[in-house]
This record gives sequence, C-alpha cells and structure tokens, in this order.
Amino acid sequence: MDDYTWNTRVEKRRQRRRTERRIVLFVLIIILSSVIWYFTSYTKTPIYAVNKIFESIANEDVTNFNKHVDLTMVTTQAYDDLTGDLFEYDTRLSMQERLLFENFYVLIRPQMCQGAIKVINAKIATDKWTLPEEILKGRQLGIDFDLLLERSLIRHTTIIGAENIEHHGETATADIKVLENNSQMTFKLKVTLTNFDKGGVQIGGGDFEIFGRNLKFPGISFAFGENAWKITSVDNYKEYLAAVAPILIEQRNSYIDETQGVIDHYNEIFRAEQSSFIVMQQTPDGIMSGSQRTEIVNWINDTMIPLLEKRQFELDKITVPNGARYLANLRQESTKVTIQAWRFYAQGLTNNDAVSFEAAESIHKQELVLDQRIDEIVRYSAVARNLPELP
Repeated sequence: MDDYTWNTRVEKRRQRRRTERRIVLFVLIIILSSVIWYFTSYTKTPIYAVNKIFESIANEDVTNFNKHVDLTMVTTQAYDDLTGDLFEYDTRLSMQERLLFENFYVLIRPQMCQGAIKVINAKIATDKWTLPEEILKGRQLGIDFDLLLERSLIRHTTIIGAENIEHHGETATADIKVLENNSQMTFKLKVTLTNFDKGGVQIGGGDFEIFGRNLKFPGISFAFGENAWKITSVDNYKEYLAAVAPILIEQRNSYIDETQGVIDHYNEIFRAEQSSFIVMQQTPDGIMSGSQRTEIVNWINDTMIPLLEKRQFELDKITVPNGARYLANLRQESTKVTIQAWRFYAQGLTNNDAVSFEAAESIHKQELVLDQRIDEIVRYSAVARNLPELP
C-alpha cells in the first residue's frame, strides 16, 4: 500500500472518530440537560407534586402521598368548614347550647383530625374505608365519627383530574375536578400548594456509558432534594358541601317520607310488644320461673324476630335514592344486630348462660349506637327541610 492510500485511510479514521466524539458529546449534553431540567425544574414544580399525588393514590403509596399532602393542615381546615354551621339552624338548641356544642367541637378537633388522617391513609393503603378503633368504640368523644365522615362526602368523592395549575412564587393553586357519586355532581375543588423547599443542588462526580463507551466525567453527577410542594388547604370545601347538600337532602327526605308509614306502623306494634315483654318478666322476687323463661323465648322466636324481619322486608321493597343509601344501610344493620341481640338473650334464658346474656348486652349497645345515628340523620333532615333560602 502506498503512502497516499495509507494517509487517506488514517485521515478518514480520524474524521470518523471526531464525528463519533461529537455525536457522543451532543447526546451527553442532551441527556445531562434533560436530567438537570427534570431534577432542578420539573420535579420542583407544583404540577409534578400534583401528579405524584395521583400516582401515589393509584399505587396505594401512603409515604409518597404524605410527602405531597399536608394532611394535618388540610383536615384541620376541612373540619372547621364541616362543623362550622352544623347547629346553626337547629331550633331545638338555645344560643347557649349552640355555643357549648361549637366550643366542644373545637376542643376535640385534634383527636378528630388525627382520626381522619388515619382513615385517609388506610384508604390509600388498602382501598378500603376503615375507622380508627379508638374513636369508633363507644362514641367516647361524644361525637359520631362515622356520621361525620358521611357528612364530609369524602367516602363518596372520586377524583377525576387536575387543571389550571398556577405558580405564584412560594405558593401555587390548582383545580382538582371531582365527582360526588351520590348526587352525580362534578365540582372543581380549589387547592393551595405551599413550597417548603429550602435546599439546593449538590454536585459530585460520576461515570456515564453511551453507545458502549464508558466515559468518566468527574464533577458531573447530581444529588437533588425532594419536591417540597404540598397541598396545604382545600379553599372551597365549604362551597362543595353547600353545592351537593340540597341534592342529597332532597333524596334523603324523599326516602324518609316513603318509609315513614312503615316505620310508624311497626313502631306502634313494637311499643305494644314492649309492654307485653315487661309484663312477661314481672316476678315477685326478681327471679323468673322456668315457664316464664319458656314463654319469653317463644315470644322472641315467634313474635319479635318475625316482626323485625317483616318490617325490614317492607323497608327493602322501597326504592332507595343514592343520597339515602347510608340511612337505608343503617336500618338494615340495626335490624340485623337487634335480631342477634334477641337470639343471644333467648339462648341465655334457655341455657341460663351468663356468656349469652353478656353477648346480648354487648350487641344491644351496638344497636343503640346505630339507632342513635339513624335518629340524628332523621332529625338533621327535618331541620334541613326548613333551611332558609340563601340569595
């Protein structure tokens, strides 16, 4: 091979290597620019935080959800919105009584918000609504936590998406579009996000492999802080409650009206049966005879339980609007536990079994909680019928 040919080949090889290096450098610049933009710009934006919230809900990721939602701040404000006018239109309460209730709700706010946070985190982790045991049992705080959750609409609200995310310095706003399932109303919840980021970018060193080439670039690897944007408030939550309430109240009142005839009819029968039950238990010395026990057991099995089942059968025949489903379910559950309590009581009478009597008493307490919840819903619905028209 002559010198000219040799030199030509060497020059072509050099040009090819220079071209490859330029391509590698260009690709590296693009990649590094994208990485720098992603970690220093996009991942530090409110829109990234909102997307991570939706992603964490879909992936049942409680840790990431709490990184981008300040549940303490959100639930505190939402609790105030929810309870602020709870007694405003209840004419049964005097001004002093109303003030006492409102002050009481303020006093128990920390416990109620902690309970709400547990409920939300459990829902994200398991996709199930469960109540915290320390609040659920016995209504220790003097408030029905389950009923409060129902009124909050949280269990019937589906998130559709986010839009209009706007950056305002250290805060941002976004519209979260939601669907309230019972009323089928769509609504835009306006949320505020706050930037808690006080950190910066740290630069170190690293190796990169591109097109099979291992390239060393000391001082080019990056360590970035986490996105610190968090939702800190739902600014129009009260408006959301007010928008949905008339539809749900109308549906619930319609159901109450439809079922009132059945309720009144059987309440009259149960009052008469209660009188019979009292007479059957009467003894001169407080100890029931064997024949009395048998009579009561037969009355429970042949009269009381069939009456309860018949009443529930008639209630179940009535169409239930979505807004009244919670009340209808409570009535079904109340009937179920009432029958269980009577059966345990009958078992205790038959076998003279203290354990069965204790079980009957325990289940009866559950029944009382359910019945009180039902009464509160009916009472609140009656108050809501007379709410003033707002301009």
